[in-house]
Amino acid sequence: MPLQRLTDSLSRFLAETGATEIWVACSGGLDSMALLALLKTFSERVSIPVGVLHFNHNLRPEARAEELFVAAEAVRRGLPLRVGQAQNLKGQAQNQHISIETAARRVRYAFFQRFLKGRRLALLVTAHHATDQVETIFMNLMRGSGLRGVKGIPQLRGRIGRPLLQVTRAELANYVADQGIAYREDPSNSSYEFTRNRVRLELLPVIRKLGGPGVEERIAGAGLRLAADLKLVDAQLDDLWQYVKPVKSGLEIERLWLQKSQAALLPHILGRMIRRGGAVNQVPARVLDDLCNLVGSSGERRESRYDLGGGLVFRALPATIRISIEEKLSRPDGGLPEYQLALPDCGLYQLPHGIGTLRVVRVSGRENLPEFNLQKNKPQFSEVVDAEKLIFPLEIRNRRPGDRFQPLGMQGSSIKLKKFFVNRQLSRAVRASLPLLLDCEGKIIWVLGERLDHRFRVTPQSRNFIKFQFEAHPKPA
Repeated sequence: MPLQRLTDSLSRFLAETGATEIWVACSGGLDSMALLALLKTFSERVSIPVGVLHFNHNLRPEARAEELFVAAEAVRRGLPLRVGQAQNLKGQAQNQHISIETAARRVRYAFFQRFLKGRRLALLVTAHHATDQVETIFMNLMRGSGLRGVKGIPQLRGRIGRPLLQVTRAELANYVADQGIAYREDPSNSSYEFTRNRVRLELLPVIRKLGGPGVEERIAGAGLRLAADLKLVDAQLDDLWQYVKPVKSGLEIERLWLQKSQAALLPHILGRMIRRGGAVNQVPARVLDDLCNLVGSSGERRESRYDLGGGLVFRALPATIRISIEEKLSRPDGGLPEYQLALPDCGLYQLPHGIGTLRVVRVSGRENLPEFNLQKNKPQFSEVVDAEKLIFPLEIRNRRPGDRFQPLGMQGSSIKLKKFFVNRQLSRAVRASLPLLLDCEGKIIWVLGERLDHRFRVTPQSRNFIKFQFEAHPKPA
């Protein structure tokens, strides 16, 4: 029964997070309306408050009607409601050179994270179900993903949970029909334009026919078991990370140590080194397999080189394995081509194209702040921001047309980044190369080495902080 599986999952989520209230992300579609009804029943049994979150992407003509529908349902059930909206999402996607789907997900989850920051004891649940999980697993398999992709959607990440990952969409549809629950149908779900829809409409019927009853639950369950296995792998990586040493423009590890390590851990170690070493694009599993072969067996010292893209290079040296920036790519104006790097959390990151390193550190308590003027509005290579104003993952990239920010010292006034660069008398090459730090909504936090954004400044009310330390690598003569 969906209710029993939801109850089992939520009971575990509440125990792990210590949450004392639950909010459901509700789009108004079949899945989220089924979750809302199930959650209302669960809350009455265990006496826990429930609320509703809705995010309007403003991408379809029906979006406003769906927002009003969700609001009416929340009122009818006597539940509190919070609504967020996106503006000009298509323009944001174009400026950031990402798909509409990616831009929509970013702003939606940024809304979720802002909400959770304001409610420390809240658990947020989404309506991802077993059929979504199966679709995700097969899509990642087709891309050649390793364990991190094949595990599918995480059941609990932070305080965002997905309690229906062991319930199929067919079960939810039956529940909605039996209970007479109203919902709104998104017409884009039947479009063959999107890969996920084609997997759902063309591939899954074949899987159900070949796998027989319960095949979706079995595949989704396999994803959850793989996720549990991956936690063990990551715990081992944390213990082994002490052997990885930062070097100029990259990271390095003793080759013999890798050769003597468990073969199954090699792609995970190398994958983390690549992600932390300044990877512009995600490296597929087949490439990691190739790199493991280049590491060689115990005692092998043959040198080799593998271009990972974006100037990032894997090199097998006689005594070490190094992942670093070695190639200087440039544009006609002398600047670097477009680059982009995700920063999932605090840590030390090697920036693309050998630009330098960025260290991100949490600081608790004003008494532990470094001794420098936080309100400086002149070029600076170290900055402290209010941690409550940040939403991870962050992003490093160079400028795009139309970029704007609010330079510290201008009392919140917005200015085009191009005009700021002109006022600073920076050359075209520097403008094209200078790294920008952005939050997951695409807002500029800091023009590295130049100016902090006014919105992220430390104020007298700030209590938790994040320090950024940028070390630019010298350019070759």
